[in-house]
Amino acid sequence: MPKSSGDYGSLCSLVYELDKPVGTSFGDVEFYRDLLAGTSGEILEPAVGTGRILIPLLRAGLRVRGYDSSSSMLAICRDNCAASGLDPVLFEADMVTFKEPAAFAAIAIPTGSFALVTGRERAAQALRNLRESLRPGGRLIVDVEPLEQSTSPGPLKHWWFGDEMLTLSSLPPAQPEEGLVSSWLRYERWRDGRLVETELQHFRLQRYGLDGFAALLRETGFTAITVHADYQVGLPPTPDSQVWTFEATV
Repeated sequence: MPKSSGDYGSLCSLVYELDKPVGTSFGDVEFYRDLLAGTSGEILEPAVGTGRILIPLLRAGLRVRGYDSSSSMLAICRDNCAASGLDPVLFEADMVTFKEPAAFAAIAIPTGSFALVTGRERAAQALRNLRESLRPGGRLIVDVEPLEQSTSPGPLKHWWFGDEMLTLSSLPPAQPEEGLVSSWLRYERWRDGRLVETELQHFRLQRYGLDGFAALLRETGFTAITVHADYQVGLPPTPDSQVWTFEATV
């Protein structure tokens, strides 16, 4: 049975780590570090992945906890943290079910990870959980990729891992779904010209319009909504932006 979007298996997680290792930034690492600087209290990063954002935040002296729904991602994240001399609290959870009332001064969801929560009702439940997990006056900072943007990895990509080659191929779905970017992703591990491991993932990302996501934030109890474009503080968002970052308070 193929894995769903948020279910990153061991091969998928390894490809993610090879493609976007700790130290990689698209402007998002510096942007989140600067927005969160001076936060008094603990920060939560849901969908923490392999720690690409988490580790620089910890190195900057911020107090950050992280969770992910993928045990494979968490295993890599723990290894990356240990290699950096860090030992943060990491645990397995997902945005639709996890909440810890009034526990955090800020919650950061970079790199479009919120889009893995598909369906409006599930997204609303996740936002309610995030709101309840924030202290009064706490901030939610979340990336949203515009409806018009596409994140197809292309027909074929490959990486070397020792003497093994890992490949990623993508096929469009038979029936496109409205409001979703959807594709089938096939991960393969090759050794000495032989295929030794395969994972298939049905990758689905929820897309939003600018007004639509702002309305969803308001409906779930968030206020004082500000939107930054393309990891530049104060840059107004447009339909042509690559990413919108919503900042809201409770």
